[in-house]
Amino acid sequence: MEKKRILVGITGGIAAYKVPQLIRLLKKAGAEVKAVCTPWALRFVGDETLRTITGFPVYRDGQEFYDIEHIRLAEWTDLLAICPATANTIAKMAHGIADNLLTTTAISILPEKILLAPAMNTAMWQNAATQENVAILKKRGMTMLPVGEGELACKTIGPGRMLEVEEIAGIILSRLTPEPILAGKKVLISLGPTEEPLDPVRVMTNRSSGKMGAALARSALKFGAQVVLVSGPVTVSLPDAARLVKVRTAAEMREAMLREFGEADICVMAAAVSDFRPLSVAASKIRRTEGQRLTIELAANPDILAELGRLKEQRYVVGFALETDDGEASARRKKAEKGCDMMILNKADDALEADTTRMTLFTGSEAESFPLQSKTEAADCIMRRIAGLAG
Repeated sequence: MEKKRILVGITGGIAAYKVPQLIRLLKKAGAEVKAVCTPWALRFVGDETLRTITGFPVYRDGQEFYDIEHIRLAEWTDLLAICPATANTIAKMAHGIADNLLTTTAISILPEKILLAPAMNTAMWQNAATQENVAILKKRGMTMLPVGEGELACKTIGPGRMLEVEEIAGIILSRLTPEPILAGKKVLISLGPTEEPLDPVRVMTNRSSGKMGAALARSALKFGAQVVLVSGPVTVSLPDAARLVKVRTAAEMREAMLREFGEADICVMAAAVSDFRPLSVAASKIRRTEGQRLTIELAANPDILAELGRLKEQRYVVGFALETDDGEASARRKKAEKGCDMMILNKADDALEADTTRMTLFTGSEAESFPLQSKTEAADCIMRRIAGLAG
């Protein structure tokens, strides 16, 4: 298959330092990549670094290229991805200003072949002029990625952060090799642990990292779905293109899942929900004394997956069985008892807090086992099976 050709446009934002990793991911997927930089971009990322990673010269103002280099680059590329896209470059493109090699190249490419990943300070992103310019570019047919929210380089906390490069790479590759097997579907995914309070400072929880749920979300987005995440407390990076609902306790997760379930076509319960909670929560911190023994009485939490299974109607419901022993029998029993269309078995030693997993998929009476693989690969396998089985 012919390699896809991607032109990465780099502007003068601090997020430019992340672009070499984006290029590595695109090349690892088999794409050819060239970089074109604005003059300010090279203050944040090195010319030699980009040349070494891409295997091509770095295209920038002031170099001795052909007089019509922008036309040659426009003819060469399948997609121009501008990462990061600063407020300045967005404004120039919105108003047809072509005063450097990147903006001159951009004006020579069909809008449908241009993707922008904005990155800027929150005030700049929310400024009316920026939002009007973004709307202009979207109306012309360019793809404008959402911005992330969090702490920015200027220490401001708010929207304006460039999406993570893994997410950008996935979007670019899905654009060039479209596989819209979940287009038009709404996918609801739970992930991470839940926490049950013992007192104002202590909780009962588990070792779930949320990595599998995050990988499933990225996979569903890549395949064209709308995604809602109901997440317990995690530190793993979650895709900004998904709508996020944050919860802590099993009761909060149940409430959120039941609220969102009505709009979903597919539900994947990847969260590690606490099976038990303390029957009573201390009003103040429990103090330790020498030789003390503490007994905590536990009550069972509601079985969220079983409840969703009873309500599912035409929805496709997927559960996870994380086991330490007797895994296959337990997974088959859970699938039947909880009304799931698919149950995914994985072992605690292989999956907890890891970037890899070894899984078995149970659908109907069939079982399909997979070797140890990355959670990204596993998520793609799961979503492809769901798309095929859920129609």
